[in-house]
Amino acid sequence: MRRVARLAALGALALLAAAATPGALHEVRPGDTLTAIAAARLGDASFWPALYRANRDQIRDPARLYPGQKLAIPALSPAEREALRRQARLLRPK
Repeated sequence: MRRVARLAALGALALLAAAATPGALHEVRPGDTLTAIAAARLGDASFWPALYRANRDQIRDPARLYPGQKLAIPALSPAEREALRRQARLLRPK
């Protein structure tokens, strides 16, 4: 059982590393949102502000993405990830 859990954890880490490869791009499709892209490509929807900051030259309104846009996927350090999670907890309605 432990071996399966370890393999699953390693697989998840490999997936996150591949998704957040520096220079990686995501082409926006109809219905995409920053939160959905952050969840899929960075592993956590609360990382959407990092996507927004990395693509400010293309995104005027974070609530509006356009099909065909190519967004840079930033590589986030563990400290950046924790800061974004903390920020999301502070902003979450109680």
